[in-house]
Amino acid sequence: MKTLNRLVLKAFFTPFLGTFMTMILILLMQNVWKYIDDLIGKGLEWTVIVEIAFYIIPTLVPLALPLAILLSSLMAFGKLGETYELTALKSAGISLYKIMRPLFITVCLIAVAAFFFSNHVIPYSNMKFKTLLYDIMNKKLALNIREGVFFNDIEGYSIKVNKKSNEGRDLEDVLIYDHSQRMGNTKVIKAARGSMYSSENNRYLYLELFDGYSYEEMNPKDPKKRVELPFTRSSFKEERIRFDMASFQLERSDKERYSNVAQFMNIKQLEQSEDSLSKAMDLKREEFKEKLYSYYSFHDSLPSLSLASIAPFNINDLNSRKRKRLKKSASSLVRSSKSYIYNTKRNLKYKKKKLTKAKIEWHRKFTLSFACVVLFLIGAPLGAIIRKGGMGMPVLISILFFLIYHISSITGEKSAYQYVLSVPEGMWVSSLILTPLGLFFTYKAAKDSTLFEISIHRGIISRWQKLWKQKKS
Repeated sequence: MKTLNRLVLKAFFTPFLGTFMTMILILLMQNVWKYIDDLIGKGLEWTVIVEIAFYIIPTLVPLALPLAILLSSLMAFGKLGETYELTALKSAGISLYKIMRPLFITVCLIAVAAFFFSNHVIPYSNMKFKTLLYDIMNKKLALNIREGVFFNDIEGYSIKVNKKSNEGRDLEDVLIYDHSQRMGNTKVIKAARGSMYSSENNRYLYLELFDGYSYEEMNPKDPKKRVELPFTRSSFKEERIRFDMASFQLERSDKERYSNVAQFMNIKQLEQSEDSLSKAMDLKREEFKEKLYSYYSFHDSLPSLSLASIAPFNINDLNSRKRKRLKKSASSLVRSSKSYIYNTKRNLKYKKKKLTKAKIEWHRKFTLSFACVVLFLIGAPLGAIIRKGGMGMPVLISILFFLIYHISSITGEKSAYQYVLSVPEGMWVSSLILTPLGLFFTYKAAKDSTLFEISIHRGIISRWQKLWKQKKS
């Protein structure tokens, strides 16, 4: 049996490692390309790019691992069937269940490891990746003034330099459009030469200009009519402009600000978050009920007061001043109540969405592990049935079933988030679809089914055609 176990495990792990690494590489390239616009032109060091890729990789495991298990198990048993090793083992009295047992145990161990990975590594990686990406996306472009091109990344200024020297420190023929007052290009500065340098703490950028002119319009109130306004022209020998560099630094976000995001939590934190959100929603509903009751109901401290004991009155019996005050008070009360109801509704809706996200992430920790086992139960018996190894038929079948798994998972998750399905139903719908298929294929493979034999299906179709012709005649 040890020889058999080594044979099956070797046939599985050889394609598994290759498939898993290939899928990680493809998905990594896809994700990096998706964020390429947010990374290009930021002046980032290569270490930051490597760090981004490093944090993306764990988030790709939930997609790459199930597909790798499905494809490698299908290829392993397909190859064993193609080389008649499965036939030899069965003729020796070894059932398919015993042949699958070492791999099933291995996949179960992988599923357990995937659970701990999903519970501890992926939340941390998600937090690091999202916070770093957020910082990069909100970071201004690095100061990269190119010759002959307007540089517009300093807010309120457009700068063009015709020539740079001394590693960008010395400038020639400088043109600056100052629209920091948000009234259009009301000020233009032109200098023959200049010098650019940073302060000691890199907080400010200084631009010293020499031998230039400044053109400025006189307080234009309407940018459309500024052509009719006078402007001033002044010359200078030396002028210095200071730019704040704080927005150009890549500052890392405080991770504590993101600690309440469901994607960044493990199971224990998610359960605590669900409990606190449920209590907060219950407390908000009680508070809402009590406040509306105090607005529109009689107090319990006045049990003798009832509608029957209140004498009816006609508002027209009041004088105009009291009538106006009464209407104003009632209108104010209605507006206040309407605003309170609207804000309460929004608050409860926001908390409900957070609660739903927490529940979805809680179930996601388990669905990955279960999907690994289910897709193995599909891939291994299918490989034994089709008896084809290599990258042809196994890849096509794997892609088909993986698409079923992925599409049903995404659809179920979206349905749960939109309250079409409950969270357990939405998150486990793919498993409910594929588990019966896995058990069915396992049973058919153990019984040496000819499920995918083309000749059998041709025979069935020909018999149906004969029956159809007999009925018509």
